[in-house]
Amino acid sequence: MVNLQPKGLTVSVIFEAMSLNYGEGVGNISELKKLSRSGELLSYESRQAIRYDIYRMLKELFSVDSGKEEPLTAEQDVVQFKPEANIKDYVEADLFGYMKTEKDRGALTRPAVVRITPAISLEPMFLDVEFGINLKFAQRAGTTPNPFQFEHHLSLYSYTVTIELDRVGEDPNDNISLEPSEKARRVNMVLDVLKVLNRNIKGRMENLNPLFSIGGVYNVKNPFFLGRLKVRYNREMRKYLLETSIISSVLDMSFNGKKVKDNSYIGIVDGYWENEEEIKELLPEKVLNVNDFFETLKNQVNQYYGVKSETS
Repeated sequence: MVNLQPKGLTVSVIFEAMSLNYGEGVGNISELKKLSRSGELLSYESRQAIRYDIYRMLKELFSVDSGKEEPLTAEQDVVQFKPEANIKDYVEADLFGYMKTEKDRGALTRPAVVRITPAISLEPMFLDVEFGINLKFAQRAGTTPNPFQFEHHLSLYSYTVTIELDRVGEDPNDNISLEPSEKARRVNMVLDVLKVLNRNIKGRMENLNPLFSIGGVYNVKNPFFLGRLKVRYNREMRKYLLETSIISSVLDMSFNGKKVKDNSYIGIVDGYWENEEEIKELLPEKVLNVNDFFETLKNQVNQYYGVKSETS
């Protein structure tokens, strides 16, 4: 097994989307997943839903684990990975962890190395509801229409992904240690997916691409910017402002003699934020467009694993 210096990559993202995750419905009413905070209701997309879409796009864009036997089994009344499934053959088991049961060894677990938080709305819900009926379908079928109601919430959302770089491609359970180039490839595929992440729901495709992103590779595994991204809305300008003072305070934190800002980068979509110039002052010369932000992080990952970047 390779003993790499423990390091963590973390990325916090803000994106705009609508009605991302429904819970159990009541009758013909589809309710959004929601939680309460400070007397307000916030909608959210669960960690499991984001994980599903990341893995879906890893398969769609990079053919990850394609053409292989399904690694999951429902034996013993629990869904888990098959005993023979391992992180070398299945990227899913490497990145998102597994539980499996082997004869004479019992239950084996490997925690996820890609840690994902729920995407929580940055604006409160007002319980908007869509009422509709499948009128045309019912007329074509010669039957009575079925009414339905969907809760809706259009908002900015924020979530954080943290990757334990030293654990990628390493599994003491099966005594597996992958090549550095394969480790870097797997992490960089995740970064590529986060840049273009989307979600299919209720006949819609929602764009989860970042409007703002911040993060880097650090000597401590910590989601520094989780819960630190706040926004305000200027009704006159009809634009959003990012609360930069909170981010600045986080960037000035230090650990082992290095400030968070030393290894941090920011990616923004030009023209979206009212206080764009203020954002750019947070990290002079390290505020990039979203594409360059992720390319920079990919280069940082390659450096960590000692792999030559494609652009170098």
